[in-house]
Amino acid sequence: MLDLQVRRLQQAYPAIFLACHRKHVREDGGGNTVTERQASVLDHLDEKQPTTLSKLAEHMGVSRSTMSITVSRLVRGGYVARRKDALDTRSVALTLTRAGVRVREENALLHPELVRQILRRMRAEEMEGALHGIESLAKYARIVLRERKKEQKR
Repeated sequence: MLDLQVRRLQQAYPAIFLACHRKHVREDGGGNTVTERQASVLDHLDEKQPTTLSKLAEHMGVSRSTMSITVSRLVRGGYVARRKDALDTRSVALTLTRAGVRVREENALLHPELVRQILRRMRAEEMEGALHGIESLAKYARIVLRERKKEQKR
């Protein structure tokens, strides 16, 4: 039923990925190595919107103790800030530091400058249409992921 559309997406995605992807170095700029797990945690944190350790652990499918060890290493490295939650003092709020943001951006799946090179070649209307399409795909992908997660819990 949607076979043609599925095939079009399958053909388009690798071109975008290959044009905008760069090899992940996983360093913080100072030569310190950030593990894949640590980089994944950084990808799930924000510099402004805090997240609790419990929510982060649940989302990533690991125990709170495992997440606590990883977060503690990231705090020691200066990548994550840990503060008592203002509303619930038993809870800890996690946010990215500037160093954490820098590492996350340097190791993004799609390199920002390579994405810019593509976007610069597009007309404004074409760019908006493409971005709207990608955002729509992402929106429905998140819905499918949530549904899949609910099914796994059953």
